[in-house]
Amino acid sequence: MIRKIFLLLSFFSFFLAESQKDSNTVVDNSVSTQLYTKCFQNLNQGNEIFKKYPTLDSSMFCSLLSCSFLLSYKETDIQMTAEQRLIGITTQLFKEGNPVYLISGLESGSTEKKKNENLEDDNHIVYISYAECTSPFFLKRAADIVNQQTLSLIKNESSK
Repeated sequence: MIRKIFLLLSFFSFFLAESQKDSNTVVDNSVSTQLYTKCFQNLNQGNEIFKKYPTLDSSMFCSLLSCSFLLSYKETDIQMTAEQRLIGITTQLFKEGNPVYLISGLESGSTEKKKNENLEDDNHIVYISYAECTSPFFLKRAADIVNQQTLSLIKNESSK
């Protein structure tokens, strides 16, 4: 009898733990998250920098999100590589028909969702919220680089 009770309690404990684990896991499959984290393996900007700094693995820095973190390094050559890669990724996304624009600030997550409800408006721009309130300087700088490139590409496209 005690064995059955123990088995039953074990079963319920396992079930409770599994259900809590699943409820704490949040998966964001939004188009903005997919584009922010999309890895471009064909990047060759700054390959010489990755040879100079062997602790940096070039294959890790292949998305908008990861390349943004390169801007946090104090070495100017690493920052230049980050800029080049961010511009390259932004250009590739634009050519795929997915121009991106990075936003931040109070309720930028809500703004992102609202603006991305209809991706057929305003030049098909996909808005990506990278910070709700405050963010480190390097993320703001990355957003400036990406947004400037996106607007430049849109302007060039519309002047054709």
